[in-house]
Amino acid sequence: MNENIHIPDKQKSSLIQEFKAFYQKANNSSLERMDRIYTQDVEFRDPLHTILGILALKSYVKDLYANSNHIEFEYTDEQRGENSATITWYMKFSHSALASGKIVKLRGITQIRFTDRIYYQEDFYDLGAMLYQHIPVVGAIIRFVNSKVRL
Repeated sequence: MNENIHIPDKQKSSLIQEFKAFYQKANNSSLERMDRIYTQDVEFRDPLHTILGILALKSYVKDLYANSNHIEFEYTDEQRGENSATITWYMKFSHSALASGKIVKLRGITQIRFTDRIYYQEDFYDLGAMLYQHIPVVGAIIRFVNSKVRL
């Protein structure tokens, strides 16, 4: 990807706002909006996945929202570069297999790189805070260990 392409500030702002709005209201009927946000060969990474291509990303997002009881994003900060942005957020989510279906709040950071659309996205978050601490037995062990190693 040619990262030296100048993107007008208005276009950057519009793309970033559309990206954030999509995840605030994502559902199966809104998946086609992803074609306006992402390139066909988008690369997506997070602590659990590496996904290549828009079709695979659409499938991942569809499954993510279908298998969760609730997902909500609160965006807290944003830093923009010429062809990139870093966005901090809190995600509130619930899943029947985690924390007895209760809402879990997770802090994360997303880095995106773009030209006219996003071609790279990487989400950073604490996998233990998202997943392991909320699994029966495993969560109790992790919480015990965490309580012993606090400095």
